[in-house]
Amino acid sequence: MTEQPQPLSTESAAGGMEGPGRREPRRGRLFGLLRSRARKSPDNRDGAGDSAGARHDTVVAPAVAADPVDAGKPAVTRDLRAEEDLAVAGKPTTDQEPTVAARPAAAGEPGADAKPTTAEPRPGTKPGAAGKPGADAKPTTAEPRRGTKPGASAEPTAAGRLTAVEATAVAGTAGKAEKRQRRGLPDTRPPGAPPDPWTAFATTPEKPAGRIRRGLRASGRGLIHEYAVTIYVATLLAVALTWPTLRYPMHTLPQDLGDPSRQAWQVSWLGHVLRTNPVKLWQSNAYFPARDSFAFGDSLLGYAPFGLVGDGPGAAILRYNILFVLAHALLLVGAYALVRQLGARPIGAAVAAAAFAYAPWRLAQEGHLDIVSAGAIPLALAMLARGHGWSMRHGFRPARRHAGWATLGWLVATWQLSLGFSLGLPFAYVLGGIVLFLLVAVPVKRLRERRRAKRNRAAQPAVPSGTEALSKEAVDPESPSGLDPARAESAPGAGRTAKGTGEAAQGTTEAAKGTGQAAQDTTEAAKGTGQADRPEPPKTEAARARERAARLEEPSRTEAVHGSSGRIEPVTPQPGTAVTPGEHGSRTEAAEAGMAGRPDNTDPAGTKAAGDAPGRRQPAWRAPWRRRPQRSGPRESANAVLGWRLLLADILGVLFLAGVGALIAVPYLRVPDSATRTTEIEFFSPPLRSLLIGPAESRIWGAAHATPRASLGWAAEMSLLPGFMLYALALAGLLFSIWRWRQRLFLTLALAVSVILTLGTTFFDGRWTYLPLFGHLPASFDLRIPGRLVLWTTLLLAILAAGAVDEFVRRAEQLAAQRTPPWPGPWMRIAMLVPLLLVILEGWNATAHPVVPAQPAAMRTVGGPMLVLPTGNLEDQGVQLWTTSRYQQVANGGGNVGAVRQGEMRARVASFPDPASIQYLRELGVNTVLLIRSEVTGTVWEQAGDLPVEWLGIRREDLPDAVVFRLN
Repeated sequence: MTEQPQPLSTESAAGGMEGPGRREPRRGRLFGLLRSRARKSPDNRDGAGDSAGARHDTVVAPAVAADPVDAGKPAVTRDLRAEEDLAVAGKPTTDQEPTVAARPAAAGEPGADAKPTTAEPRPGTKPGAAGKPGADAKPTTAEPRRGTKPGASAEPTAAGRLTAVEATAVAGTAGKAEKRQRRGLPDTRPPGAPPDPWTAFATTPEKPAGRIRRGLRASGRGLIHEYAVTIYVATLLAVALTWPTLRYPMHTLPQDLGDPSRQAWQVSWLGHVLRTNPVKLWQSNAYFPARDSFAFGDSLLGYAPFGLVGDGPGAAILRYNILFVLAHALLLVGAYALVRQLGARPIGAAVAAAAFAYAPWRLAQEGHLDIVSAGAIPLALAMLARGHGWSMRHGFRPARRHAGWATLGWLVATWQLSLGFSLGLPFAYVLGGIVLFLLVAVPVKRLRERRRAKRNRAAQPAVPSGTEALSKEAVDPESPSGLDPARAESAPGAGRTAKGTGEAAQGTTEAAKGTGQAAQDTTEAAKGTGQADRPEPPKTEAARARERAARLEEPSRTEAVHGSSGRIEPVTPQPGTAVTPGEHGSRTEAAEAGMAGRPDNTDPAGTKAAGDAPGRRQPAWRAPWRRRPQRSGPRESANAVLGWRLLLADILGVLFLAGVGALIAVPYLRVPDSATRTTEIEFFSPPLRSLLIGPAESRIWGAAHATPRASLGWAAEMSLLPGFMLYALALAGLLFSIWRWRQRLFLTLALAVSVILTLGTTFFDGRWTYLPLFGHLPASFDLRIPGRLVLWTTLLLAILAAGAVDEFVRRAEQLAAQRTPPWPGPWMRIAMLVPLLLVILEGWNATAHPVVPAQPAAMRTVGGPMLVLPTGNLEDQGVQLWTTSRYQQVANGGGNVGAVRQGEMRARVASFPDPASIQYLRELGVNTVLLIRSEVTGTVWEQAGDLPVEWLGIRREDLPDAVVFRLN
């Protein structure tokens, strides 16, 4: 016995309150339908195909099982809004598959069975296409309409559907009910009501940050930036790897007491002369009476601001030690910034920076602050590369150009040149080579861009695409949308062009689809008609060529043409402008490039249109360097590669660098040249095996390489080992690396050139290598030691090593991605740090830190011009340091530039006191001789303080620690 079907209430059909005894509201009984908001039917799960602006509302007919077997099955919902649209449009409302609808039992007729009716399927539709293949439609029981007498059989519509008028009425009624349900509570309290106590718990809007807070936040972000962390780590590592430099910073100097003492005096003199008389910068108090005596070595002018603080030997020693440590930190920061700018990851850049900053060969140069201070070289290169938007891994990127970074790069390069010519002049050669490369590469790049644009224009009209065909054949100036429907239907390729635009609600849907059929319901289109999409014809060779050219020339062409929604904008011709294609294309083609509906001088997509129509508006004024004929192609490719700001920064930077270098070179050119310049270059030219020999100051390789180091002519300048770990990583970088093969080949060639220059005259006597570049310069430029060019060899090896380390990290990440969890394990992380630790280990130093002799009290009281005894190359540099209290003029002075003149003076005063030496000193203008008793032991002047001098016409004054001879 079948169960008597009961009418469902509104709450029961909607999933709310159930029960047959509840009475339906009047509106619910009107048509026996309910509206379920945002519910999708089983045949339209994704909602695709809805018309533009239509809401996804579904009117659900309550279904009662006609058989006890079907009592537990869910009712079938129907999209009556879509049916209403079809009814209004005059379309048949039949489903794509046979639908069985049960005749509802008449009221008061128990046990009446519903008689199913079968709707006729649409012609050409396969049975079961709406759902799964072969799916059977479930019978549904339609509720009798209002006004039907009990017991009378109500004739349902086709397939159990309601008419469009009924669906519209139900939708309007449900919309009113929804509006009533959405009515919220009042936001304000009535007048005279007490304040709401719950407002104390309400959230208050946060006040906008002020200038101080914004500044603090920006400072906080800057303090944890990658390069800020790099500076912290570099400083700590410099302190650790130069230890014990800062253990007694006011009493010891690294390596020896020769050049460090003289360079500490140089920095002090710079501060003193800037405070007192900057005009006398090059006329120092040492080497009296020589002129331009400050040019007897690298000037260290860049450290002049540090010399403004403090006076005396103690301050000079402390200042030197601090600069010494900071120079090592700058080496690491500069190399890290350069390798990062080239495209390496942080771990690869860290390995390269450590290898460059703490290479074993640098331990032999710890006594030369001008050689240690090379960190500005990679830093300037990094800034210039960033300013020009260039990296090895990504090439030139015009969007990343910045004239400010380029300007900073030129300033840093100038600062490096001001420290000395021994490293600054080779660096200037490198910068000159880069400028020459840009002078050649920029015109070549522009020529290639023009040729590529010309080829693209020649290939574009070969086979018109669907958009072009639609634009040329389907444009109707009188139509509001700009399209002629009659011509758009037959336009070739129109169907392919508009397919997939998703704008079914547009008025040009029928024309864009090009099918010639009337508009169909979007819900049925989403369900699918069971017909396979028509396959697109194969692309021609010309079409594929156009696509490749578009990808190369305009990466964002798709966004520029279709916009963010992927919609093709109709083109409205401007008055007086022809739509026929001209020499560079039509206005329609320009619109395809993103220019439709916008002023002619705008470029929303970041690139100009592919073509310019005749009569296009031009700016009222254009700079002379920007005046050029109109081109097709993107504006970015037609413009200069550098841009006028960057070009101006480069021009001014080159002029500034050359001007400062010329001003510094003037006093060096006035210094008397040495006749043994070429001989010294040959003497200091290292053999090839020196690149495998570590210095004595290396804790790892010092003792192990003692025997091969003894075979070198001058071991201090010929122990040029960059590091065996660096060699291994660079060799691995030749085989597998993040750098491309051509980049690795270029690095290898540059490495070979740097090695040849480092060997000096050892490589074919240097006739075509070192001597033409540096052999003609005066000896005051201090370029007599070719081995110092190993700096460039180390830098190139570090870049190759960074590529290998980054490739290793990349492969490790790929392996880690297959793990669970997908990140590197502890052992893999340690393996990534092994190269860094080994490189740092090779830079472990065993550098001596001798104690500087205390300044004699007489140096603070006796004035000049005077000669301090004993005198010698090493002793005179200590005397220069002692003069930092009063800066009195002294004939003493150390270094290699004035070695010949100073050697002659020492030979002439070796017999002091005697008439010949006294006469010689009087001719020089020296009127005082100061003999330091604690320093003359074991020298030729050991007895000079006890000899009678009255018969020589001079006076002697005995002081606690010295003897003063007055020659006048």
